[in-house]
Amino acid sequence: MLLVIVLLLTNIITLSIYWLKDNSHPRINPGDREKRMGQFMVNEMKFTREQEAVYWKMRDTLVSQQRVVMDSIRVAKKRFFDLLKQKESVPNDSQIAARSNDISVLQRQLDLLTFRHFEQVKDLCTPEQLQKFDTVIAEIVTRMTTWRRPPSKGDSTKVKEKD
Repeated sequence: MLLVIVLLLTNIITLSIYWLKDNSHPRINPGDREKRMGQFMVNEMKFTREQEAVYWKMRDTLVSQQRVVMDSIRVAKKRFFDLLKQKESVPNDSQIAARSNDISVLQRQLDLLTFRHFEQVKDLCTPEQLQKFDTVIAEIVTRMTTWRRPPSKGDSTKVKEKD
C-alpha cells in the first residue's frame, strides 16, 4: 500500500512539473538580431572608432528604410493571401500574378537597399579591410538568407491524423 502511494505521488509530481513547465520558446526581438549582425560586421572588419560611428549611423538609416519596405511587404502578402478568402469567385490568374508581382517589386526594393548599404560599407573600408570584406559579406548574406525556425513540436500531418 505504501508503495502505491509513493508511486502515485511521484506520478503527480512528475505530471505537475511537465504541465507547469514553460514550453514556449523565448521570443527574439528582431532588433537584437540586427544589432548582432551589425556587431559582427564591426568585429570582423576591425573598424576604428571613427569607422564604427559612421557604420552604425549608416546601419540605423538602413534599418529604418528596411522597416518601411518590410511593412509594405507584410501588407502586400496579406492582400495576396486574402485572395483565398474570396467567397463569391475564385481569383483569376491575373489577380494572383498582380498581387504576387507587388510583393516581388517590394522585395527587389528591399534587396537594392541592402546592396547599396553594403556598397557604402565597402567605401568605408581601408585597403587592408577590403581584403576581408568579401568573406564577411558572404557570411552575412548566408546568415540573412538562412531560414531558421524554432524546434518543431511535431509533424502537423501527424496531429491531423490523430483528430
